[in-house]
Amino acid sequence: MPCFRFAARGLTTCGLLGMIAGCATTQIDSQWKNPDFIGRSLMGNRVLVACKAPDETLRRLCEDQWLVNLGARGISAVRSYSLSGFPPVGAANSKAISLAAKGSGAGTVVNMELTPSDIAVVNPGPQLGVGIGGGSGGYHGGGFSFGGLGMSFPLGGATVTHGMASTTKVVELDSGVLIWSGNASTATDVNVTEQVSALTRVVVDELMKAGLF
Repeated sequence: MPCFRFAARGLTTCGLLGMIAGCATTQIDSQWKNPDFIGRSLMGNRVLVACKAPDETLRRLCEDQWLVNLGARGISAVRSYSLSGFPPVGAANSKAISLAAKGSGAGTVVNMELTPSDIAVVNPGPQLGVGIGGGSGGYHGGGFSFGGLGMSFPLGGATVTHGMASTTKVVELDSGVLIWSGNASTATDVNVTEQVSALTRVVVDELMKAGLF
């Protein structure tokens, strides 16, 4: 986790303007629930999952994760990529989705769109630390500190990573009525597959909290 601590005063850079990747978490940023569905559960409805992503690999990873997370809660789901003739997710409107979903048994559609977040985070490379004062020393996450004062110097190899954000809509298939929508974001210190998994998990958890499943 790239949160670095200065030995001089135990001062941490973690959290400063979101510039250190490891300080972020996966979270729901905003959500809305249709008041007409308060107190109504979608349990028993099969769910059609359609993910929109920058490439086909991420789309399939996303839909697979929905299948796993919903299945763990006893909810049957079908992935859009498994349906013959399903239109490209980026071009699919509600009518096209409804037509393609006929025969799938789904009564509810989940649409999740994945995009890189706006925040770019610089992950420093290895750090060389030089300490002044005191007689003890130690190695701390790529740098050294000695006694009361520690100084770190970059050795190169810094990388820039992006977090990932999602926008999710839960729609009643037959009527096209929006039931729930929400935005989520995740940390930048994990690989893309883990980001997709984390976003899917936190959204499904929130749908459970909302009483929809």
